[in-house]
Amino acid sequence: MDQSERDVFLTEPRTAVLSTLSNDGRIHSVPVWYLYESGRFRIITGRGSAKHRNIARTGRATLCVDERDGRIRYATAEGPVTVADTVSFEERLALHTHYRGAEPARRIVEKGGHESMIMLTLTPERWIG
Repeated sequence: MDQSERDVFLTEPRTAVLSTLSNDGRIHSVPVWYLYESGRFRIITGRGSAKHRNIARTGRATLCVDERDGRIRYATAEGPVTVADTVSFEERLALHTHYRGAEPARRIVEKGGHESMIMLTLTPERWIG
C-alpha cells in the first residue's frame, strides 16, 4: 500500500501487536490499542509493564497493524519510542473513544486509572507492508 492508503488504514480503530526486546533476548509481543496521528503511534500502557521496562531499556519497538478478516494486509513500523510518564484523562479518553465510542469511553475513563499509566510514542523509521 502507498503512504496515503497506509495513513487511512492506520487511522481506523484496529488492534495492533507491539513487540519489544526483553533483557534476556526474547521478543515480547502483546496486543495494544493506539492512536496514529502526525505520523506517530501513541500507545498507553501501565507504568512498569514489561513493554514499558523493555522500551525504557532499549528505546525501540516494532508495531504491526493488520487486517483481522483473513486477508493479508498490514503495515509494520519499526523505530524509536519515547516514554512520557504521565497520561491525562483527555489522552486516555481520546484512545478509548477511538475504539469504543464517546459514551462507553467516558464511562470507563471516569473510573480513573490513567494516573498509573504512561504514554509510549513510536516514531517510524522503517515501514514494512
